[in-house]
Amino acid sequence: MFGWRKNKYDNNYIKSLLNIPTHPPEWHPNVEIAVGGLTEVGFSHLQNHLLLVVSSSGRGVFNCITGEKVARDFEEYGDWYDPINLTCKGIGTLAGEDISIAGLCGGGLPMCNHYGETLIRAAPEWPIEVLIWCPPSKDALCIGHQEGCFKLVSDHFRCTGFSWDGDFIISATSSDITIWHRKR
Repeated sequence: MFGWRKNKYDNNYIKSLLNIPTHPPEWHPNVEIAVGGLTEVGFSHLQNHLLLVVSSSGRGVFNCITGEKVARDFEEYGDWYDPINLTCKGIGTLAGEDISIAGLCGGGLPMCNHYGETLIRAAPEWPIEVLIWCPPSKDALCIGHQEGCFKLVSDHFRCTGFSWDGDFIISATSSDITIWHRKR
């Protein structure tokens, strides 16, 4: 179309993304939880290990260290949910806290942390995206600067990002969440 032809080097970029190794040594998958109808997620600013999950059937709070469901309600989209300002009122141990949420209605979690690590979402095999963890001063999207980068997961993401303290990584889809925890 319009004289555009595929360059013989176009596939090199895609191949370089697909050849990034998996499983970063500093992180391990901690929790995988099925959540049907997931729409948004958000980490607490006050208790960074607690994750608020909003779904089509209410809210839940999960402990990212143990995977335990700490609180749950089944109220569907009450006055506690504000998709315009991307906030949601917490429940249980997060009651009284307005949580910034990200997911179906927009928003985003931090894609870098205070350790200098970054997360990158790319779609070399669109529509499937890949979530890539990068150490400080590295970039999975720059050929020659990918050393030390690792693929975490591939899926159709609603949201990905770090917790506010940088010790947890989450990937959320419409049906589940996966949480990684920094090894200490």
